[in-house]
Parts: sequence; C-alpha cells; structure tokens
Amino acid sequence: MKRYKTAFSAFHGIYRLITAVDDILSFSIGVCRLFRNAFKADKIVIVCKIHNSTNFLKVRLEGKEQIIKKGGKSILTRIEKEILKQEREIIFNNRLIYPFIFSQTLGAIYVKRDSKSKEFDESERKWFLALCEEVSISLKIYELYSEQQKIMLSYVNSLSTILNQFVPTSNLHAKSISRLIKAMSKSMNLSEIETKSLKQAAILHDAGEMKLPSHLLKKQKPLTLEEHKLIEKHPEKGVELFRNLEALKPAIPIILHHHERYDGTGYPSKLKHDKIPLGSRILSVLDTFDAMYFGRPYKDRHTLERIEEEFRGQKGKQFDPKVVDKFLKILKRKSIRKFLSSTRK
Repeated sequence: MKRYKTAFSAFHGIYRLITAVDDILSFSIGVCRLFRNAFKADKIVIVCKIHNSTNFLKVRLEGKEQIIKKGGKSILTRIEKEILKQEREIIFNNRLIYPFIFSQTLGAIYVKRDSKSKEFDESERKWFLALCEEVSISLKIYELYSEQQKIMLSYVNSLSTILNQFVPTSNLHAKSISRLIKAMSKSMNLSEIETKSLKQAAILHDAGEMKLPSHLLKKQKPLTLEEHKLIEKHPEKGVELFRNLEALKPAIPIILHHHERYDGTGYPSKLKHDKIPLGSRILSVLDTFDAMYFGRPYKDRHTLERIEEEFRGQKGKQFDPKVVDKFLKILKRKSIRKFLSSTRK
C-alpha cells in the first residue's frame, strides 16, 4: 500500500509542477527531485530541448550535488546524445532511461541506483514509464506555452507601436524603464509573473488614451475640469481593450490603478495604501520618473537630484514610501546613472 501511495503522490506531484511553475528550469528541477524520492535513486539526470533553439537544458542530482547546464550539444555526454538519437526507453537492473517524446523528442531522463541498492522491480519500471509519459505531455505543454508567449509578446509590441502613433507622449522610454523594472523587481522580490505583468503594463498603461478625443491629447493649454474628467477615464478604457485577453489579465489591475495616489486622492477608484496593487505603485513611480527625467513636449527635463527631491516630497502622498525608498537607492547606483545618461542623449 505504501508503494502505491508513493506512486500516486508522484503522479500528483507532476501535475502540481505543471500548474504551479511557468519556466522549464524550475519544472526540470522539480521532476528530478520527484523521481529521486519516488524511486530512491542515487543519480538523476534530465535533459530538455529548448523550444525553437538548438540548445539544451540539463539538470543533474547526485547525492547533495545539483548541477545545471545550458548550451548546445557540447553539454551532453556521448551516452546522452545517443539516448536522444535512439528515441527509445532502456531498462537495466539498476538504471532506467526514457526519452520524452510527443510528436518529437523533447528530452530524456536517466535514473540510477548504485550497485549496492535494490534493483528496480517490475512495478517500479511500469510506474517509471507511466510517469515519463506524463512528463512528456507536460514538456509539450511548456512548448505550447512558450509559443503562446512569443505570440503575445509580438501582439504587445504591435499594440505599443500603434499606441505610440496615436499618443506619442505616453510611451515610456523602453530601454531605461526595462532596466529599472528589472532592478526594482529584484529589490522588491517580485515573482517572474509579477515582473512580466509590470513590463506589459508599462508598455500598455496609457493605451486607453486611444479612445479619447484626439484634441485633448494634443492640447497645449491647461485642461478644463470636464476635460480632466475625460482624461481620467483612460485607465478604464485601456482595460476595456485587454479584458478578454487571458495572457494580459495579471497586467490589467496594474493598468487600471496606475494613477491612484498613495493618500487616496487618485483615480479611478481613490484607492489608498496597500489597497493599490503593488505593480501600480511601482509603475506610478517609474512613469513619473520617466516624465521628469526625459521630459515631455509640455515639460522640461529635470536633473536626478531634482527628481530625488520631488520623490522625497511626495512620499506618503502621491507615492508609496517603501517603493520610493527602494527606487531612490537604485538611482544612487553608478551603473544605473551611467546607463540612464546614455539613454537620455
């Protein structure tokens, strides 16, 4: 009964991995650990082909050692190359080898017990083959997911191009903002999904302005109260454009609330403090920095010193104090200042 529980737990473990992690490295490490525990193995090696590439990912667990390699065929041993080439399972007394195949070879796994351990019995071999079939399906899912992400990235970039034609002052300076998002994400321990959503929101945050009267966006004189009310609808109009796009759903709250203020006087929902999505609080700082540092047709550029002063003055008012503190620390880095200076020319 214990062995059946172990086998069932392993099957469920692969399901949890495919639904919980969205990168092939984390999945591969998880599979290695799962197979090691399920089969009491001394050595596990998993090799995965990188989608739309000639490169491979290899993860090896042996004892307490974990080795990860990425690269071309040079990272593979002669035996690993042969396994991928033969496309068939190989069963020995103390070794189990299986190529992951779903219409094509997606990778392979090697499971080994040392010579002093108990040999794999027939039931373990059957479980091994069944588990490998499930991993093969999972790898195909990752391949399809990767393809979907590339299509979505192309779509987002196309939307960004269209947006820049309609509202040229709304597009953030991509290179600098991308670098700052990366630094902020690391500093604030954002997940990969949170970081990706923040990048998407940064590109598309003002897309709703395309649905506003064009004369408002080009007006050089101060806006009237009624015109301000129209402008304040652009986050909601932007969300209307993307609400049916599943891949952009995590970015939608960031887009909707990027004009909220920390003190609750922003729009569209007058949220305050932690009620404002973290991504929106970060984007609010980055959007304001971009406008001050690079300037706008209606605004002059500011020095970094002046910008720092402005942010300190708005801590707890317009901006989240914790986000401001993290951002100002990043602005102090010589590498960041040098990079920003190069993008400003």
